Amino acid sequence: MLKTLLMVASFANCAGGLVLIATWAGMSQRVPIIVLFIGASLLIQGAYTILYVHGEFARWGDIATGALFAGEALSACVGAGGLIQGIIYNASSADMEMAPVLAGLLMLLQALLALVYLLVTDRLRPKLNGRNAV
Repeated sequence: MLKTLLMVASFANCAGGLVLIATWAGMSQRVPIIVLFIGASLLIQGAYTILYVHGEFARWGDIATGALFAGEALSACVGAGGLIQGIIYNASSADMEMAPVLAGLLMLLQALLALVYLLVTDRLRPKLNGRNAV
């Protein structure tokens, strides 16, 4: 169930990232460049997680797991910051901007699901001689 939720969240991140990238590409004169970077971040986060969970990085071993852990931990912080900033902006302005709130929420939710997935599947435990340390 957790793996399915993580995959759905990852596909949602990819879709959201593509929408933001397309939005910037279509209206680059009126949309700030940060929209392109947030879209690329969502796309990369979602795609890497999909490939990791699917087993495409299995030959990389613990390096792939470490990269996923580091990236998702950072994504959780950035997503939480974006979500909080979006909520504060919307509360103090008459101009409601839902895209930053949704992007922060997507990034944070997918990151938390990936971190829980790593914990539940016991992939974060240090290994000694090829076996999990007790």
